[in-house]
Amino acid sequence: MVLTNGRSTFLAALRRTVLAIALAAVPQLALAQPPAPGSVHTFFDPVFKGTVFCDTIDAVRAIATADAPDDIYASYYLTTNALDEPICMAIMPTGVVVDVVPLGVMVKNGWYFNAWAVETRVGSAVVYALYLEHFEYVSA
Repeated sequence: MVLTNGRSTFLAALRRTVLAIALAAVPQLALAQPPAPGSVHTFFDPVFKGTVFCDTIDAVRAIATADAPDDIYASYYLTTNALDEPICMAIMPTGVVVDVVPLGVMVKNGWYFNAWAVETRVGSAVVYALYLEHFEYVSA
């Protein structure tokens, strides 16, 4: 469609304005990013009393996708591995990010979080962190 220059400029400005309003309405969703592989990251968690670290990615995934994440975490915390340590525990370490796997959205107490499993090397151990970023859920 061929538009006059004035109308074309107006429509382009209108599209930019609509996009800016949409991005401003949900800034956490647009900006949410886990730490990058290769970076050194200190983990802080908005949900648990420390970031949940587990021996396996499957345990992290189970917590993130559960209807009652606290219950799943508690069961893993009470279950020990071969080193007689909890399978999952909430701590606040600094580690090297090895890999990042998106897990989708976790809901807890009516709050919404983008969730990732972050494979992390802390000292000589490789563990998986449940990395969460809160966002506002807006429904139309």
